[in-house]
Amino acid sequence: MWRASGLVPLYGATSRRAPGRVALVLLLLALLSQLCGCGLLARNTDPGAEGADAAQGAKTETAWDSDPVPYAVAIEVVDGPDSLKGKMRDVSQLAKLVREPPDSLLALERRARADEETAVRLLHSQCYYDGRATFSIDRAATPVRVTLRLVPGPRFAVGRAAVRYEPPPVVPDSFLHRTRVTGFWGLEREDLPAPSFPDAVPGVTVGRPIVADDMLAAVAAMPEALRRTGYPLAKVAESRYTLDPAARTLNADIVIDPGPPALMGRIEVRGNREVNAAYLRRLAPWTPGKEPWDDEMLNDYANTLRGLGLFRSVEAAPLTDDMELERRVLGPDGAEGDVAVVPAAIEVTEGPARSVSASARYDTDTGFGVEGTWEHRNLFHNGERLTLDAPISQQEIGLKAAFEKPAFLQREQRLLANAAALWENTDAYRQQSLKGEIGLDRRLARQWWGGVHLGAEGGSLKDNEHAEHAYGVIRPSAGLRHDSRNNKLNPGSGMEAELKIVPFSGFYEEFFGAFATTLSAAAYYAPYGRTPDGAIDDRLVLAGRVEGGAMLGASSLESIPASLRYFTGGAGSVRGYAYQAIGPRDRDGDPLGGRSYQVVNLEARFKVTENVGIVPFLDGGMVYKDEVPRIIGDMDWGTGLGLRYYTPIGPVRLDVATPLHRIDGDPPVQVYISIGQSF
Repeated sequence: MWRASGLVPLYGATSRRAPGRVALVLLLLALLSQLCGCGLLARNTDPGAEGADAAQGAKTETAWDSDPVPYAVAIEVVDGPDSLKGKMRDVSQLAKLVREPPDSLLALERRARADEETAVRLLHSQCYYDGRATFSIDRAATPVRVTLRLVPGPRFAVGRAAVRYEPPPVVPDSFLHRTRVTGFWGLEREDLPAPSFPDAVPGVTVGRPIVADDMLAAVAAMPEALRRTGYPLAKVAESRYTLDPAARTLNADIVIDPGPPALMGRIEVRGNREVNAAYLRRLAPWTPGKEPWDDEMLNDYANTLRGLGLFRSVEAAPLTDDMELERRVLGPDGAEGDVAVVPAAIEVTEGPARSVSASARYDTDTGFGVEGTWEHRNLFHNGERLTLDAPISQQEIGLKAAFEKPAFLQREQRLLANAAALWENTDAYRQQSLKGEIGLDRRLARQWWGGVHLGAEGGSLKDNEHAEHAYGVIRPSAGLRHDSRNNKLNPGSGMEAELKIVPFSGFYEEFFGAFATTLSAAAYYAPYGRTPDGAIDDRLVLAGRVEGGAMLGASSLESIPASLRYFTGGAGSVRGYAYQAIGPRDRDGDPLGGRSYQVVNLEARFKVTENVGIVPFLDGGMVYKDEVPRIIGDMDWGTGLGLRYYTPIGPVRLDVATPLHRIDGDPPVQVYISIGQSF
């Protein structure tokens, strides 16, 4: 039996022989120079020797020719899997530099010898520890042909993958049978794994081969698992890999130091200047001194901070050089309460808190629209966000303001407020209004959110049944939302559903009141499943959405101001039809809106390349004067084809749609340009 010095994965190739060879060549050159100078290598003046000298000179010129030497590479595997050819080509200097030919045959040989060593390392990394590699150069070929031959030999299997823990781990009773409340008022609980101390490397099967990368990853995962279950200092103390050539086995003996069990401690924020540290601490998903250490929870917290838009960088790590031993490290009996408390160090680099942006869109039915945005993401030094928007289009001009205070009283709760001063002019109504709303949103469980709001608006309104009159509305509302999408900008799996209940009352020539309810749901499915690294394979995504609403309690449609009625048609609902065009009309042919509606959207999102996709779609919808929609009843349908260009901030969208039931006066084709998927 002999011992391997270490199990090393193959990341690249280097030549250990090259420096020695270069030194030898330089020494020979110096010696040749001296010999030439003393006349020992002077040209032979004997005419009979000129032929021999010419031949020898030709050979020297060939070896030291400074002109590039183009070459071709062939990789052969003798009695081994063909997959080794591709792996070898990926790390081969000859293959990578084939478009950069060397200046001489000697330089080409150096490349080949470097690849020879790389090939042996590759074979070892794939469990072929008896593997050999050779090369040959065919100088007569044009271009010069280099052949690299790999002889893998028999493949070694795992003979042993034993794990020992030094010192022996201590497990507090509080680390067992744990659950974590993850929802509001205990709506959701999560069962947490207990610490595990296997005596063999998980994922490694004795009797089967394993590549070096997989073995090293499996060993590294063991302390990582312990750091997620209460042992922040866990590490691999020793790893020894030995080979048994007679049995053709690889044996692994691993020693892991679990370190002391510990609890999640206080948070020490470093590098902040404008952002209050107390606000950042409120965002932590743990109570100091109450939960076993969990690296995954710490990483989730760091990702939360990165998503605030306040920092250029966020780094999180256990503060192991300043462990708070508020309780003694556990003794051998694992007595309750004798557990170390480890603080978490959060290192942040702040970015600019203010930003200015602009966007533009174009629809054939509503024309061009632009919008400028100014945002402050740290207004009162606690992550408060103030956003000012100025939309300008043919149908809307105004100013909007939105304010958000995160972690309001509770970590998962937000205080929201918004206001707007708008002028709107559509085929259905003309309106000048002031609007305002305030409310609370809270995360109820892992994928559930709820909110209550109170809004009011007033101004002047002219619709198709009324002359211009002042109006005023007050409307409390409540909502419940579920969101399990894997990506908010470009989802490939999961679903989103939302229920809104909005009772409202006000005056417009006379007092009115109604109880409005809307329900929407969207789902996404990737039929190709997942990629080898676990990500959603989004070459094809099937997306569907349904939405509907009902307005109960109003005496008639005409008693409700037009701006509060339901409308559909256009880019955000049924493409192919003009904005608000679908549904009942007045005697002049203008849209009236309705007290109920329904919309269906279906898309097949194909990715042609990594950045370009096409999307055939079918939309349908209808607005009704009745209080309840006719489920999948008489709907107007539109169809078309979209083009997507995928960017880091979301897809740029171009949709071309046509109505299947054309409305008089509307164009046969509608074009929509914007950013983001349609739903």
